[in-house]
Amino acid sequence: MPQISQHQLDKTVAKHLFSLFWRSLSRLGSPQETAEFFSDILTSTEKVMLAKRYTAAVLLTKGYSPIYIRQTLHLSFTTIATVSAWLKHLNPTTKKIISQHLRDESWGKFFDKIDALLDSIHPMYYTRHHWKEIGQEKHKKSLLRSARNSLR
Repeated sequence: MPQISQHQLDKTVAKHLFSLFWRSLSRLGSPQETAEFFSDILTSTEKVMLAKRYTAAVLLTKGYSPIYIRQTLHLSFTTIATVSAWLKHLNPTTKKIISQHLRDESWGKFFDKIDALLDSIHPMYYTRHHWKEIGQEKHKKSLLRSARNSLR
């Protein structure tokens, strides 16, 4: 978990700091420049943490259950609940970015990979469905994925 100093910054200094940081981010042009910038200033743990949280937000928006997200991304239910609460109070810009990702073709392929991964996980012992029904449902999903891939 990232550590932060207990000593508070002066409000004007903090305001100037954030202004400089946001201005720097707005100047990033390509995805490669953005990746290089964040690779330099974030630790590998921070990068993984941010990517997992963002992916959890997109998956929650898409309707995936917290159990599947936990199994796939190895996040705690507390983190998933935090991301879920965050989703309820999104800024319009963040909503726009997430909705664009849901429509993006490369994200469609990503979701297909997530679906395939989830289909490979055996159902939990406390599941209400019979194993045969779960297998049939997974087979139908597999057929839909292959149809979507052939149309792309």
